[in-house]
Amino acid sequence: MKRLPLSLVLFLFVASSSWAQKENNSGHSPLFHLEAKAELPHVLRETSGLFFHNARLWTHNDSGGNPMLYALDTATFEVVQKITLANAKNKDWEDVCTDGEKVFVGDFGNNNGKRKKLKIYTFPLSVIPKEGDATVEVDTIVFRFGDQTDFKKRKIHDFDCEAMFATEDYLYLFSKGWETGTTRLYRLSKTPGNQIAEVMNGFDSQGLVTGADYDRENRVLVLVGYVQTLWKPFMYLIFDFDEAGKTLANHRFEMPQLLAAQTEGVCFFDDGRCFVSAESSPTMSARVFVADFRQWIHEYQSHKER
Repeated sequence: MKRLPLSLVLFLFVASSSWAQKENNSGHSPLFHLEAKAELPHVLRETSGLFFHNARLWTHNDSGGNPMLYALDTATFEVVQKITLANAKNKDWEDVCTDGEKVFVGDFGNNNGKRKKLKIYTFPLSVIPKEGDATVEVDTIVFRFGDQTDFKKRKIHDFDCEAMFATEDYLYLFSKGWETGTTRLYRLSKTPGNQIAEVMNGFDSQGLVTGADYDRENRVLVLVGYVQTLWKPFMYLIFDFDEAGKTLANHRFEMPQLLAAQTEGVCFFDDGRCFVSAESSPTMSARVFVADFRQWIHEYQSHKER
């Protein structure tokens, strides 16, 4: 995570009406349904990753805080539950995901490009109680990027990472390309221990990818991010993601309604709908939105059935 520069003149505007238009030849479409839900409590001002479990929205802070996951009531968006990871540290937590059986917490923020031991903490989803706070023991995946050979400290590079999702067989990571504005897809085993993240694919994301989630039932992948200098949020849908990670046919959604929002987290919570989080910035407090992709998912599924 890098902060928006305070000297930048930022503003936020909300579209006053629906402005959906037909998809153009470049594969870009506006995201016409983006609903502001709530500001988040101050304790979550650096909200980063999201996942949905037990009808609650779970999140965590970015760096330097407690190694803790927070559950939010989806009506009030107040904190109603806390899970502490007993044998973990929050050096630079950037994303969290679940495969339906386990939780994975990504401590792999790499702003300066010099980390050789990136980490993912994991524990069974079943140990989270339905009510009340708890402390859990975690296992750890330690890894480095297979294509990184230079670990000198530097500001501009392509080995930062803020996005992770899980399939039945693997964990996948998307790089945050400060240097090129593109993203690479990496693959890891879900087995604790030392690993090397294998490069599988990539595409020209035209910005910094900061969050991901995977709908295993519909095989739809969603990404969120923002354009580096303009701080303009965007999202991607990737249909029929294959386990080998070889196909990344994507559909981009621009988000001018949220100009200058530092969008960080995303997760599906319903059929075709996602929570999207933005951490605090010089122009707004941390908050949560809902993105509705049902139209595009249903249209794609109908097209496949023809």
